[in-house]
Amino acid sequence: MDPSTPTPGIDDGTAALTQALLERLRGRMNLIQPSAERRALVAETLGRLLADHQGNGLPALATEPECDAFIERFLTYDCIEELLADPSVEDIVINSTNPIFVHRAGEGLVKTDRRFATARELDLFVRKLIVFGGRSEVDPINDLELADVRGRVNIVQSPFGPQITIARGKTQPFTILQLIDTGMFSHELAAQLWLYVEGLRVRPANLLISGGPSAGKTTLLNALLSFLPSKDRTVIIEDTLELNTSFLENCSRLESCRRVKTPDLVKNSLRMRPERILVGEVRGAEANDLMTTMNLGKYCMSTLHASTARETVLRLQHEPMNVPPVLVSLIDVFVILRKMNTAGQVRRVVSELVESAGMEKEVVLLSTVWSYDAATGKTVECAPSSVYRDKLAAESGRSAREIMAETARRSEVLAGMQASGRFPDIASVTGFCQRYSDDPARAMAELEMKPNTPRRPQQ
Repeated sequence: MDPSTPTPGIDDGTAALTQALLERLRGRMNLIQPSAERRALVAETLGRLLADHQGNGLPALATEPECDAFIERFLTYDCIEELLADPSVEDIVINSTNPIFVHRAGEGLVKTDRRFATARELDLFVRKLIVFGGRSEVDPINDLELADVRGRVNIVQSPFGPQITIARGKTQPFTILQLIDTGMFSHELAAQLWLYVEGLRVRPANLLISGGPSAGKTTLLNALLSFLPSKDRTVIIEDTLELNTSFLENCSRLESCRRVKTPDLVKNSLRMRPERILVGEVRGAEANDLMTTMNLGKYCMSTLHASTARETVLRLQHEPMNVPPVLVSLIDVFVILRKMNTAGQVRRVVSELVESAGMEKEVVLLSTVWSYDAATGKTVECAPSSVYRDKLAAESGRSAREIMAETARRSEVLAGMQASGRFPDIASVTGFCQRYSDDPARAMAELEMKPNTPRRPQQ
């Protein structure tokens, strides 16, 4: 198909029927409806619509196969349906009726042979996104989710037609083992992250993931959820639902909106008896509230746009966040991600892993534990994790050497999990990590590993 040729559209009768059906479905669909329930709702509404408008200009759909075919097409996302099903597609960019672009893993932005045939067809597509996402009206700026964790959508109304960006969702998010495979970090660094998040069920770290756009911040945050102990009550707050928590049982999901802002949800989360509070991304006043919850003894994780640990600290301290330095110092760990483009290949790496080390004259001190070495293309250990390690040792009753040995053991466990081939998805990885948290020796026996033989910790 010529790139300038629009994807075959729909006829006027089908377009009119689609528009009338969407109007009747406004406010009646939501993201938690099972697909069978959504289909039944559409079929019931379509039947009533056709009965009410018989002979008034809408197509008759006289036979059951015709109705079924219409419903099947109605429940798809039209000419981008195949793109949403393509695992290599990360983002879909629709600039009005111009050719559709996609961002493919390892390739970057690529023009496709698809576009909407007419402005009317594109308008119907936008209305479908709004209705399927549980909304009622099309606003000048819209942020919403696709059902079945298929992605998040941003729609901006423009004089040149709707400008739509869809970040394709992953029904199976990356696991920590898969991120090791991609070269984001090593088993040793992943083991350190495991210790930070789980904290020996005594003293988890307050952790902030930073990086530029598309650096993998949300992907890593989602993978780290596997390290949460099964009994920890978690509250997750997002502007737009991006994380996949289907593998967690004790988790509340909250989403901000025009009436309820993220800072309000962060404050309210303290009334929900959480052990953990996660904010998908901090951008403004919610940063102050999140740091305050840390000061109250809750363990928190979030993401932020910044390129280095020091830049992260400066962004937190200045407009629009304005977090006092004493509260910034409550963050135990900064994980900095970077998107690398080497010889046309795109990959994400941990460029820095930094621990906060107290304050000196209103300046937050930082201690670099791991950093990216451009010569080898790997993230290498610069110094032992001494600041957090000593905090954990003091609260767990273990020695610093025992903490180091446990980190080394977890590195071996992760390598054993990967070698076994028995943990293909995030649910299986999470289940094993939770079993390890409850009973390390029994979990290691699953991998036929002896609990007393970790690799010697680095000195």
